[in-house]
Amino acid sequence: MHHTHLTGPTGTAIPRPVPGPAPDLAPGQDLLAIAGPWPLPRTPEACSQARRAVRRTLDNWALDHLADTAELLVSELVGNALLHACGPVSLTVVRRQVICCQVRDGSRELPYLRSAQADDEFGRGLHLVDLMASSWGAEPTARGKEVWFELPEAPDLLAGTGR
Repeated sequence: MHHTHLTGPTGTAIPRPVPGPAPDLAPGQDLLAIAGPWPLPRTPEACSQARRAVRRTLDNWALDHLADTAELLVSELVGNALLHACGPVSLTVVRRQVICCQVRDGSRELPYLRSAQADDEFGRGLHLVDLMASSWGAEPTARGKEVWFELPEAPDLLAGTGR
């Protein structure tokens, strides 16, 4: 089983089992589709490219009702990768029993929720991800890290998560 780390306010990693890409899927976790990975430039255009890729993918999968939320959250993850990480950035969208958007970058430093003060310019993006996604996390990779979030295909399933 593939473990992913969900980081909390203290920045400590908490192992959480999550099915990984196709070879590491847990029994019963059918892989329905993968879109990407798309390499993204280390420029401000990366966020708009990522949003277009997510919207196009969800439209193709007849899941356009998730597009607005997925676009917003992907923008946050890609923006964080551009601001706080180095190296190449890429996006992959995976469809299993949920939609999982994965952003990879070249930094092994895991993100964490932080308390932003009223005057702070940054520090609120992961709170949006935490509030709007059914789950999210980050995991070191061989060349950096992958930060991901999941959205259930049926929007009413989010209502029961307490988020």
